[in-house]
Amino acid sequence: MIKRILVPLDASPYAKNALNFACKIAQQLDSEITGLVILDLPGIEKSIGPIPAGGLYYAEQLEKTKTEEAKKQIDRIMDDFEKKCRDEGVRFAKSQQQGCPSENIVREAVYYDAVIIGMRTYFQFGAKDDSGDSLEEILDSCITPIYAVPKSFEIVNFPAMSMNVCIAFDGSLPAARAMQRFTHLRLPDHLQVTVLNSNKNKDEAQYLLDRAESFLMGHGFRNIKKDWTNESIIKAVENQYLDKMDLFVVGANSKNDLLDFFLGSLTKTLIKKDKKPVLIGQ
Repeated sequence: MIKRILVPLDASPYAKNALNFACKIAQQLDSEITGLVILDLPGIEKSIGPIPAGGLYYAEQLEKTKTEEAKKQIDRIMDDFEKKCRDEGVRFAKSQQQGCPSENIVREAVYYDAVIIGMRTYFQFGAKDDSGDSLEEILDSCITPIYAVPKSFEIVNFPAMSMNVCIAFDGSLPAARAMQRFTHLRLPDHLQVTVLNSNKNKDEAQYLLDRAESFLMGHGFRNIKKDWTNESIIKAVENQYLDKMDLFVVGANSKNDLLDFFLGSLTKTLIKKDKKPVLIGQ
């Protein structure tokens, strides 16, 4: 059961949509959401760049100005977070920290059941305007399941209308771990699940699909469809599933390159596409 959700916040539409997604989950599971904002002091200092001779005073003043601006932005973000949670009727907590965003998130995530984060991150308040590498860095080290949420996706009429979920399952440990983490969404009556296997051997695919179905049914899921394809998993998802699914469940190795196995490349593809939420169960 997902009872504690960590949502790293910034001022971007991605973070706002991640919070929207978190609120939908929290409403159904009576979860508490912690909004986390991080003042990236190392990033601000790095953004100043090389200091020429005689420029120390001006560099210090610029760093001070950027830090003050970042703190004001963080206060606005936290005010918006509190208002959103109160409007949605979900329990919440607020956390402000300083340091490297990805490192802080990984440390905090240990004490949560899920991290819900935007597919693009803009944690460098006052340091730079383009997206950073925080999501990739978090995926490399985090042991907590991560829901990566795109910029414009919206859950429509949930739970009145079921959510369509695609579990990419190849029988590997990361894929099995992702499927197990998915069952923490204790909403079997509101989820239409498709288990997808890409395999040249149809008999092997059927065996894996049957085992996955048995596992899901043991957790109360009944609306299960089993699909097999002999084309690559990426092509199958792009051509047949990307538009009609609301959530993808994929595996990824912690502390390893996401391309270590075929689902890793699917993970990167889905993040790059930026169309549907992805549950990544490391």
